[in-house]
Amino acid sequence: MIRPRPWFLFLGIWGTLAAYATAWDVLAFHQPPGPALELNLGRDAVWAALCLLLIRLGRRVPVASLSWESWRALLLHAGAVFAAASAGLTLGWALGLGLSLGAGWNADPGLAWAALQVDFRTSLQSVLLAFGCVAGANQFYLVNQRIRQRDVEHARLQTALAEARYQALLSRLQPHFLFNALNSIAALVHADPDGADRMVAMLGDLMRMTLAASASPMIPLRQELAMAQTYLAIEQVRFPSRLEVEMAVPEALRDIKVPVFILQPLVENSLKHGLAPQARGGRIQIRAEREGDTLVLVVQDDGTGFSEAPEGTGLSNTRARLALLYPGHQGLELFTVPGRGTRVVVRIPLP
Repeated sequence: MIRPRPWFLFLGIWGTLAAYATAWDVLAFHQPPGPALELNLGRDAVWAALCLLLIRLGRRVPVASLSWESWRALLLHAGAVFAAASAGLTLGWALGLGLSLGAGWNADPGLAWAALQVDFRTSLQSVLLAFGCVAGANQFYLVNQRIRQRDVEHARLQTALAEARYQALLSRLQPHFLFNALNSIAALVHADPDGADRMVAMLGDLMRMTLAASASPMIPLRQELAMAQTYLAIEQVRFPSRLEVEMAVPEALRDIKVPVFILQPLVENSLKHGLAPQARGGRIQIRAEREGDTLVLVVQDDGTGFSEAPEGTGLSNTRARLALLYPGHQGLELFTVPGRGTRVVVRIPLP
C-alpha cells in the first residue's frame, strides 16, 4: 500500500504533466483551455492508474537480477509495459472521442480510426519509454529495499551473535574470579577465623555488586573500581602486610561507561602472577586517564614479571570481549620485565 506522502507525490507528478500538456495544446494548437484541460486530466488519470498496475505487478513478480534466471520476469514486465502503453493510448483516444461526442461534435468513424493510428505512430514510443521508466524505477526501488533489508537483517544477526559470544565469555569470567575469592577464604578458615569471617562478609558484598553489574554489559567506571577494590580488600585480609593498593582515577572519569569486569581479571593476574610468588608482596596500582577520545586504563604491579606473557583465562577473555564491543577501535597491551613487574594497558574509545 502506498503511503499518503508518496500518493501526493505521485498525483502531483501526473497533475503537473497534465498541466504542461494543456498549456502546450492551448499555446501551440490554439485549443480551448477548458476542454484541453479536461482531456489531459482524464488521459493522465488513466495513465496513472496503468502505472499503478505496473507497480503492483512489479511487487508481485520482482526481478531478482538481470541474469538469465530472471528472463521470465523480464519478459512479463516488458509485455506488461507494452500492453499498458497500448491500453493507455487507446483509452486516451476513447476518452477524447467521448468528450467530442459529448460536446455535440459529429465524429466521422474513419477520421476517428485514423486519429488512433496517428496516436500510435507518433506517441507509442514515448509512452513506452515513460511506462518503462516507471517499471524500471519501481524495480530499482524494490532491489534497493531488499538490499537494505538484508543489511539490516545481517546487522541484527551480527549483533545477536556478538551478544551471545559476549554473554558466553562473561559467564566464564564470573565463576572464575569468585572461585579465586573462595580459595582465598578457604586458606584462612583455620589460620585466621576472624579474617575469614571478614572475607566472607566482603565476598557477600562482592557477589551483590557482581549480580547488579551482570545486568548490563556496560557499567560506570566507579562501579567497576568498587568491585576491584572489594576483591583486593579480600586479598588484603589474607596478606595484611604484603599487599598495597593504590588507585589514581580522576573523579571526572568515574562516570564513564566501561565493559563490566574489565579490571577484575587484570587485577587477579597482577596478584596471582606478579605479587603472590614473591615473599615481600608488593603494590598494585590502578590508573585511568583520558587521551583525546580514548579512555586509558592501567593496571600495574611491581611483582616478579615474566619473560613470556601467558594468555590465561583472564587476559584472553578480556581481549575477546573488547574485540566484540569495539571492533577495530580498542587495544590491550601487556608490558613486563622479569623482576620489575607488569603493566597492562587497556584503550577503549569514549562515547
